[in-house]
Amino acid sequence: MNVIHTDLFTVIKRFPDRKVALKTFFDKSENFQVICQDYRRCFEALNHWKRSDREEAAITKEEYKALLKELEAEIIQMLNKNMPL
Repeated sequence: MNVIHTDLFTVIKRFPDRKVALKTFFDKSENFQVICQDYRRCFEALNHWKRSDREEAAITKEEYKALLKELEAEIIQMLNKNMPL
C-alpha cells in the first residue's frame, strides 16, 4: 500500500490536477519536500488563527495567508521548472 506523506497530501489537496507531478517531484527532491513541509505547517497555523479569538488573530491570519500564497507560487514555479506539463 502506498501512503502519501502528510506534507505532500496537503499540497495535493490544493493542487489536485498536478497530483502525479507533485508525487513524482516529492520523491525526487529533498528541497521540494521541505517546501511541502513548510506549506503544511503554514496551512495548519492559518487554520489555527482562523479559529482564534485572540486580539492578534486577525493580523496573524493575514500574515499566514500571505505566506501561504508565496509558498503556493514557489511550489508551482518549482513544479513547472522541474516537472513541466
